[in-house]
Amino acid sequence: MATLQGPSKSWQLKVYPIFTLLGWVLIGLSLSIGIFVLTSTAIDYWGGNAKAARDTAEVGSALLGQLNTLTVIPRWLTPLTFLGTASFMVGIALEFSAIPNILKNRGQVMSICFPQIVQNPAD
Repeated sequence: MATLQGPSKSWQLKVYPIFTLLGWVLIGLSLSIGIFVLTSTAIDYWGGNAKAARDTAEVGSALLGQLNTLTVIPRWLTPLTFLGTASFMVGIALEFSAIPNILKNRGQVMSICFPQIVQNPAD
């Protein structure tokens, strides 16, 4: 009688949670920076200042600093979000790439068990 062994855990199943969680962390970090930093800066810049004050702001003023923050931060948040999405997708792909090895093991188990199932059917 043949002995049955469980499938050996492949490296993909060990690594995919890291990539998936990294993706969620990067996306969440990007979202929280966008919410907490950009929202308050946008409120200060557009909410409390008239258009004439924004247009005539002098070099080095706080208004131009706020405008700089509003234009620069989205430029590096977009690649951070893209990196998070890519990491998440790599995690999913690694998880899916382990499926053929699991199915191969299940096929071997069925090839061993099937003759015994046919010989001794349940009543």
